[in-house]
Amino acid sequence: MTNYKELSFKDFRGEIPAEEERELHSWIKAEDANLTTLHKWEEEWMASGSEDVSKDWNQLLGRLSSRQILEEGEIRIRKRHSLWIPFAVAASLLLAAGSIILHRPSEPQLLAMEAPSGEKCRMTLPDSTVVWLNSGSRLTIDDSFNRKERNVNLVGEGYFEVYPNAKKPFRVNCGDVSVLVKGTKFNIEAYPEGRFVSTSVVEGHVEFSRGYAHIDLYKGQSAKYDVLAKVFSRSSENAADVSAWTESRFVYDGIDIYELAEKLSRTYAVRFHFNTEKTLNYKFNISLRNNEGLSEITRALERIIPVKINIEGNNVYVNDR
Repeated sequence: MTNYKELSFKDFRGEIPAEEERELHSWIKAEDANLTTLHKWEEEWMASGSEDVSKDWNQLLGRLSSRQILEEGEIRIRKRHSLWIPFAVAASLLLAAGSIILHRPSEPQLLAMEAPSGEKCRMTLPDSTVVWLNSGSRLTIDDSFNRKERNVNLVGEGYFEVYPNAKKPFRVNCGDVSVLVKGTKFNIEAYPEGRFVSTSVVEGHVEFSRGYAHIDLYKGQSAKYDVLAKVFSRSSENAADVSAWTESRFVYDGIDIYELAEKLSRTYAVRFHFNTEKTLNYKFNISLRNNEGLSEITRALERIIPVKINIEGNNVYVNDR
């Protein structure tokens, strides 16, 4: 008979093998009472005062917690010089119920949160700021966060609902580009393979900058930074639709199939192959609001673009029709 308490303690320490972790999470989701039991075991483990508890949980940047994971996704959390520690759906509920603190050594301690390819996640930072990470994205903070200022580093795409605090500026760094926030809701897309870093403001005001160059953006406004040309420009993106991906929706105006394929690749963890000589760079609008699957999306594309699309496992082939 499986000892789920022992598995839970392994999970708390970040030492649980993948197979046992899947078994534990299946048990947690089987009955509501199991989650309650897990909470009690967590309290028991936290109260044990062991060296491992102190090391792994007792000081984790105040109260960083994962509030909700979407579509059976997971958030991966790692500390510098340590292995990845996965937290799936049930574990996220456990973290939401309590506080975790990470030991602060003499050198800065880094914590990275990642939404793996094909998944997305939602978390709450120590200052009560809510962050959504899109597929293949990573957010990094260190233990100085929320002392005098609030700096985070983003690779990929994130939607932020920043808790206002004029005394502690909130800044999102994306390589050489940064977004200084003044209590707002906004989206940033900064994938390393992309040519542009873009941001759109849903509410409030941000300063989009690189060095001394900057652009001020207000509600409903968007802008892009061209990484190659090193220039800022206003964008025609509809800021009201930029967070659609957090609700499993696609809303894009004036997009071409190559741009859409890039977004679908991240969302569905697939790879597109274009075996056509036809010019496919004309723009179209697309609005998907009902959690359509990849096959439904490709069939819709075939009706508006002269191509034939085949899905074979994790590969999508776009051929002449």
